[in-house]
Parts: sequence; structure tokens; C-alpha cells
Amino acid sequence: MTARGKGKGIPKLNSFTDQTDPAAFVLPDSLPCSEVDFPVLIRRRSRANWKDIVNESEKWKKQLKEYQETKIVALPKAPFLKTEADYIKDEVFVQLIPALVEALNKAKIWEAFTRDKCFFNGIDHVVQVLWNNNPRFPYRKGCNLHVFNMPWVRETLKKNPRPYYPKSWLWPEEYAATLIQKTVRQYFIQRQEEVQEMREFWKKLEVESQNLEILEANPLLAKAFAHTKSTTNLKK
Repeated sequence: MTARGKGKGIPKLNSFTDQTDPAAFVLPDSLPCSEVDFPVLIRRRSRANWKDIVNESEKWKKQLKEYQETKIVALPKAPFLKTEADYIKDEVFVQLIPALVEALNKAKIWEAFTRDKCFFNGIDHVVQVLWNNNPRFPYRKGCNLHVFNMPWVRETLKKNPRPYYPKSWLWPEEYAATLIQKTVRQYFIQRQEEVQEMREFWKKLEVESQNLEILEANPLLAKAFAHTKSTTNLKK
């Protein structure tokens, strides 16, 4: 009885070992992606460069400033707040810059940049363009007179005729360059505040020396003269 009982239990053990045997496991043909663990490459984060950070911040600041400027509504200035710079920008440069551009184009046509002696005169052409395109006299555009055919030019040349040859044809290049440099240096020196004060002092002294006899004879006139000088200096 015991042998039979043991014999009956042996097949059950064999069936269990068959199920757990790795050789008996068959891999399916495909698996869903959710069940597959793909390897992940861990990269080391690069350190930030200080120059890149500064450039990026400057770029963002510039974009922010441009955006803010687009949102600002330009308000018209009151008449008492307008300065000489506003007048030059709104009234003078509007007419002067196109005239200068046209003069440069004419100079290219005449090849004035490559020739030492050229018939074209840039100043005369700028005067011609400004006079013909004056917005206060719109009828001049139809006439489009040459600079030497304008009445005021003819009268001026009768009183002060031009020399037969311009100085640019007579002066050598070295001498002309020296005069240009001298004029530019003189301008930058005379615009200094100390030099302007000194020039104003000598002008005032010259005026006072010329009117010294009259002022000494009339004390009331001397007092009025001193008052006018003080008020002019305060306004400046």
C-alpha cells in the first residue's frame, strides 16, 4: 500500500519540475514597450560660462528696453521746453540732409573724389537744392534755377566777384591739409569753457575801453551800461 502511494505521488513532482525548468520557458515573439526598460545615458551637466551668462543677460535687457520704448507714447513738447537742438533736428536737418545726399551723388557723377581739379562745387549745389526746395516758397520747384541764375546770387557776385580759379585748384595738397587741421584744432580749442570765458573778458574790456570817455563824462550812462552787461551775463 505504501509503495503504491509513493508511486502515485511521483508524477506530480515531475510535472512541477517541468513547469519551473528554465529550459522549458519560451520567450514571446514581441513585448509591449511599456514592459521594456531601455538604458538611459546619464550625462554630466557642463558648467556654465560666465561670458555666456553676461551676453545672454545683456541680450534680454536689450530686448526688454526695445519693448518698453515701443510702448512709450511720444508726447509733444510745450513751446517753452523746446530747445535749439529740437529746432535743428525738426526744421533744419529735414531739409539739409537730403541736399547733402544729392550733393554726394552729384560728386560721384562728376568724379570729384578722384580728380584733383573738378568743375563741380558741392557748396554751390547744396545752396541750389536748398533754395529751390524751400517749403516756404513752393513755386521755386517749378523754376529749378541754377545757382548762378538766382537774382540774389547775381547781385552778390557783382559786389564781391569770385576769383577766376578757386583756391582748391591753386593750393598744393600739403598746404590745404595744414589749413584744414589748423581750423579743426582752433575750433576744438575755442569751444572750451576756459577759452570762451577769456574771449568774453577781452571783448568786454575792448568795448569798455572804446566807450571809456563817454562813460566817464556821463555817470548815469556808465551805470546803465554796467546794468545791461550784468543782465546779459545772467541770461547766458
